Amino acid sequence: MSAFILGSTGLVGLQILKYADKSTVYEKITTVSRRIPSVASSKINSIEEADSEKWFDIIEKEAKDAKTFYSAFGTTRANAGSAENFRKIDYGINYEAAKAAKRAGVETFVLISTVGANAKSWLLYLQVKGQLENDIIDLKFPRTIILRPGPLLGAREKPKGLLNDIMVGVMKYTHGNFLSFISNPIYGEEVAQIAVILASEGFTKGPEPLVKIVEASELTKLYGQL
Repeated sequence: MSAFILGSTGLVGLQILKYADKSTVYEKITTVSRRIPSVASSKINSIEEADSEKWFDIIEKEAKDAKTFYSAFGTTRANAGSAENFRKIDYGINYEAAKAAKRAGVETFVLISTVGANAKSWLLYLQVKGQLENDIIDLKFPRTIILRPGPLLGAREKPKGLLNDIMVGVMKYTHGNFLSFISNPIYGEEVAQIAVILASEGFTKGPEPLVKIVEASELTKLYGQL
């Protein structure tokens, strides 16, 4: 079985690539990104393309033999430079990629979203994530899996900013103990492992698409059971 990963150079996406590579479920893994991810093996076909507008044609072509598509692609308003650019990148690229994956015949779409995602939220970040979730569900993949992790812990190749670094520095002390219920912080590699495990589970196609949304508290519980 094959998989396609978008966002393979990010905190969670890189870890998904690592776990998918280790998994015996996948014989081939394809990625597309502006730079080649730091993981390489005989199973991985990493496509480097600086122009994100070309990604969708690449996905439609290269994902034709992929049963699973993972999207851990995203940015922040600060890195995007404006609210408009944030929406264009975080929503636009993800949604166009999902449509390309659907045209390619992907069966399982896995989206790494965020806790609190809600299209009606007054916070731009949560609003955009919520709208993306809704619109991907509306594409009606045979199976859609959405993970909504709490604060993400772990070293990033590209820092998200001082405020995020401070928050992560505090939250890591509540990870895996009786204080974790406060915000359910979780390491990127933990989210990735759960994503690969859930996507690797067999399922039976029915008349209606299957949609599984895993909230932050359930993610921490699931990882504790591994």
